[in-house]
Amino acid sequence: MGAKRRGGFIGTFFGNLWRFIAALIMVGIITGCIVAAVLTVYLLRLVNSDEQIRLEDAPMRYTTILYSNSKETGEPEKMLELQTMEYRIWVSYDQIPKYMIDATIAIEDKRFLEHHGVDWKRTAGAAINLFIPIYPSKAGGSTITQQLIKNITDDDAFRVDRKVREIFRALRLEQKYSKEQILEAYLNTVFFSNQSYGVQAAANTYFGKDLSELSLAECASIIGITNAPTAFNPFLYPENNKRRQEEILFAMYDQQKITEREYQAALEEELVFQQDVAKQRVAPVYNYFVDHVIEEVIDDLRKEYGYTYEVAQQMVTSGGLRIYTTIDLDAQAWVEKYYGDKANFPQTILNPEYPQSAFVLLDPNGKILALAGGIGEKQGMREFSRATQALRQCGSSIKPIAAYLQGIENDVVTWSTKLEDSPVDKEKNWPVNHYGSYLGSITIDEAIQRSTNTIPVKLVQILTPRRVFDFLYNKLNMTTLIERKVINNQVFTDIADFPMALGGMTEGVTVLEMAGAYQIYANGGYFTAPYSYTQVKDANGDIVLEKDITPRRVISSETSMIVNKLMQRVTNGPHGTGAAARFQTTSIPVAGKTGTTDDDRDQWFVGVTPYYVGACWMGFDKPERIRYTNYAPPHVFRQVMEPLHQGLEVKDFPVSSGVVQKNYCTESGELAIDSCPATAVGWYKENNLPSECFLHSGEMSRELEERDRFGDSDDDKEEPDYIRDHNGKIRYKTPSGLWVVRDEEPDEDW
Repeated sequence: MGAKRRGGFIGTFFGNLWRFIAALIMVGIITGCIVAAVLTVYLLRLVNSDEQIRLEDAPMRYTTILYSNSKETGEPEKMLELQTMEYRIWVSYDQIPKYMIDATIAIEDKRFLEHHGVDWKRTAGAAINLFIPIYPSKAGGSTITQQLIKNITDDDAFRVDRKVREIFRALRLEQKYSKEQILEAYLNTVFFSNQSYGVQAAANTYFGKDLSELSLAECASIIGITNAPTAFNPFLYPENNKRRQEEILFAMYDQQKITEREYQAALEEELVFQQDVAKQRVAPVYNYFVDHVIEEVIDDLRKEYGYTYEVAQQMVTSGGLRIYTTIDLDAQAWVEKYYGDKANFPQTILNPEYPQSAFVLLDPNGKILALAGGIGEKQGMREFSRATQALRQCGSSIKPIAAYLQGIENDVVTWSTKLEDSPVDKEKNWPVNHYGSYLGSITIDEAIQRSTNTIPVKLVQILTPRRVFDFLYNKLNMTTLIERKVINNQVFTDIADFPMALGGMTEGVTVLEMAGAYQIYANGGYFTAPYSYTQVKDANGDIVLEKDITPRRVISSETSMIVNKLMQRVTNGPHGTGAAARFQTTSIPVAGKTGTTDDDRDQWFVGVTPYYVGACWMGFDKPERIRYTNYAPPHVFRQVMEPLHQGLEVKDFPVSSGVVQKNYCTESGELAIDSCPATAVGWYKENNLPSECFLHSGEMSRELEERDRFGDSDDDKEEPDYIRDHNGKIRYKTPSGLWVVRDEEPDEDW
């Protein structure tokens, strides 16, 4: 009985135990089914997700590159890479060395060419290693494709669901893109420390080379950084980088990607890292030209596409643009050198501080070749430039592009027309000449040489300030001029005698604007708005911006030639204020004009040669009186410009067939005849020649004037307003004292 009871008890116990185990199994199965169902739904959602990763849309910053034209080949060559937080230069697959590709595959994903985005063997090994550490390293199962996905999505959380999502993304990516496209994208996005992304940036940063110039040893060294960018940074830990490089080289040899000879040679090659080059890139000092071209491209992007300043700036600094500049590297280097040495500039008499200065160099058709925005060594990037951003009064340097230009162009005056150097406002004795007196009747030639103030004011009054303003603003692109501005309930305008004749502007003009305006006297009357680049492309080579650099005629070739000849008298005439600008070692002609404001706060010389246009400004940043022992701007102009002309052929400015050279009477200003006691040479439009000298003709008499004059013949009346000379020309005397010659009788419009 006892045995039976014991047997029944045992049977009951094991029966219950098996039922309990069976119940657990059933619960496990049910739970497993639920988990499997949930996981299946999750995986199906991943598989059927509409999410698509497009390599073309990867949110990355690319380094913008500036190009200059090679003087040897005339072709663009890389000049500068703009600094960004992410230093990245995209290169296509066929530009990447085979050594670089083989090194990447050998160490990162040796079955890359066989799998379809996921290396299942490595993935399984990594999963097992996560729970049962078999391998001492933390090497994961990610393929190059999976690493690329992490790089462009920033989805790198250490979670199982992220890994599963990555696997399916990788499978999809390889269905859409080729192995070459994936490798190209990976090698352009992977981080190499020191702000460098992509193999081209890494080649530049660590070896100061183009990617195509790297050796096998250098390729392996760069790829070695990717595993741990800080630990294998060759600038910080060269020994770590070397060890990793050797591992990669062995992997390449072991996988028969390189020969034993290549392997041994690479091991023995000394790696020379260019840390100084990298430091210069991280904290560069751009020259004034580079600063300007950045701002010009930003401004043009805003105009062309309606971008905000911030968006346009980001596009320039980190959009991977290719900017083809107009810089002359030799000229820029010389201008920088000259302006970098304060000893080249005189100290003023009244102030112990050195003044500031700026210089702009153009070619005769508006192309900006060199800029100096200040004296002394430039300290950083995108500094304030006095050449392109400072607004200053241009003083007398406006006369050739305003009063004299309009007077010659509109046949109001000729080279030898005589006007009264006398006050316009006799009560205020205004304007005052810098030489402190009034000379009476003088020619246009003498007036421009001496930089007389009264004559341009009288011309602007005849021509009207509105006409002069419209020409400067609309034709010469001097958009800093003010048509109308209200400040503290007071109206200011540059449409007036003083600003249009003597350069006393409401706000001022830039040195670049003045240089741009003077180009019309170096090229025969054409204007092109000054430009620092010709074309901008994106990283794919598509054109983003293209300059319209077609010159447009703004004055006649005759006017251009005559005013040019007048300005040559400023540098070589007996009364010329700009004699110091004339070259001493070459016969290349120089035409130009000095400019000084009434209070001596701004001083200028703007000049042209057959090869260049140069504009020099000098003054204090906070305007105050500036005095030199010798007027300095023409000296600076010559010292900067003359070396640029060494070795150039001596040639003249463009010649107009409509201009003739004639002798004129120095007393009357008319064409000389045999009886004229003194004559000089002038240049005239063929269709607007002065009359022959009436003063010395022997026919001029008071009886003739009284008989042929128009109007009242009362003897008490002052000299006639109109007379007919012996050539049959009608002479009309304006209130400014200018005798205008016409073929027809006067009317009310005169």
